[in-house]
Amino acid sequence: MAADSLTYGSRHMIVSGHPLATTAGLELLDEGGSVVDAAIGAAAVLAVVLPQACTLGGDAFMLIHRSGEGTVGLNGSGRCPAGLSADRFPDGIPGRGPNSASVPSVVRAWHDAHARFGKLPWRHLFRRAIAHASEGFPLSDDVARSIQANRALLQTDAACAQTFLQDGGLAAGGLFRQEALGATLKRIAEEGADAFFEGRVSAAISACIQNRGGVMSSNDFAAVRCEWVEPLVARYRGRTLAVMPPNSYGLLLLLQMKLLERAHIDWKTVTDDERLAALLGAWSRAYAAGRDSIADPSPTTAKVDVDALAERAAQLPETIKSAPNPGGTAVVAVGDRHGNGTVLVQSVFRAWGAAVLDPETGVLLNNRLSAFSVEHGHPNEIAPGKRPAHTLCPAMVLEGGALRFLVGSPGGTGQTITMTQVLTNVLDRQFNLAQAVAAPRWSSDLSGNLITESTIPASVVETLNARGFAVAAGAAGAPYFGSAQLIEVRANGVLAGAADHRREDCLLAR
Repeated sequence: MAADSLTYGSRHMIVSGHPLATTAGLELLDEGGSVVDAAIGAAAVLAVVLPQACTLGGDAFMLIHRSGEGTVGLNGSGRCPAGLSADRFPDGIPGRGPNSASVPSVVRAWHDAHARFGKLPWRHLFRRAIAHASEGFPLSDDVARSIQANRALLQTDAACAQTFLQDGGLAAGGLFRQEALGATLKRIAEEGADAFFEGRVSAAISACIQNRGGVMSSNDFAAVRCEWVEPLVARYRGRTLAVMPPNSYGLLLLLQMKLLERAHIDWKTVTDDERLAALLGAWSRAYAAGRDSIADPSPTTAKVDVDALAERAAQLPETIKSAPNPGGTAVVAVGDRHGNGTVLVQSVFRAWGAAVLDPETGVLLNNRLSAFSVEHGHPNEIAPGKRPAHTLCPAMVLEGGALRFLVGSPGGTGQTITMTQVLTNVLDRQFNLAQAVAAPRWSSDLSGNLITESTIPASVVETLNARGFAVAAGAAGAPYFGSAQLIEVRANGVLAGAADHRREDCLLAR
């Protein structure tokens, strides 16, 4: 297939970060499942086959659109354990280890989404995930590379080392089994989500954490609740962009798009260096204006006024500061011919999360607490029961109330950077979806430095630097550039889509 060719479907379409996950979701759609059923089935497989990015020990955000009913968001982000606060961390929140983990919430998010929008029986959604964990699956190149790149980290935990560093490190193409994880998934499938949050599973994970010096308890697990929320929206050239509200980074996507709209760019004639300068400037101002609004909102917090914040952002200097880009995320997007769709994003935050694995349940924990601040009075200050600022950003584009585009990408802090570029490629540059996804990108690296893909000409980078942008060429294949997933739901019921080849994304349709 040519690089700019699309995949089409007349019934339904699904794209995810791994072929086995996409296949599992497609099977559920073929069997009469809803888009939510398919997303959960695929997400459960991703928690098996992409352990560096998402596990049962992580959390999730989800946007769901029902034709004729509208769009809702599900906040499945984990909260700070009851026993932790800023006073506990005089030297800062640890980046790894047992006290870097928020309370895992992804299984509860799956449950709540299925209870409201599922059609197939709950246990039916986990067949493929259980089989891949218990019977094994061929390890992908991406995961094998991540294991080798993070050997020192994985060696800090005995269970991680035993699981992932067998014979010096699991190799691509080798059959990888996770029997303990398979048993946990089977228990969840047969007994429901409460099997994860109450009883044996939560007791085992809590004991593992406490034996390592952490404080998370079974009571923290039992208290897990997700929240249905109204999406945060903004108008962009006659369309509606919908994202998750804070504590998600979705606000930064809306701000970047609003700033670009205000710039009145002639997208047909703009040069690459001018276009990239506009994108870089939009990110800089959006991040500066919006970062303090990205926190767990209290019941008394006023709803974010995107237009007012964009107006303020437009007055800021173009300082070109960025945030470190941690990575460790997986995405599923599903659409059908009836105009229903969902984007589910789940994560352990940085690759391999806390690097703490409970050997009894096979659950690897996230390190999302490290996204909190310890600054007293900061909106994102760590506190018991509070949710941290969250890079996860599912997004949708609506036209006249109807779903038009589903978009998501892994890539840590760079998720909204990637999605802004992809959306402007489609909505402004009139690229088809495959061209929009494949086009060269810029992002930020682990230190917050601005980088470009090697496919962007050196002359363009030189021009940007001459204008005051400190931009460097990034390493080929670097994860910071994301891996965009894009589905279009057309008015005639036809679905079109594109999967990014920067990682191992897979798109299938009927």
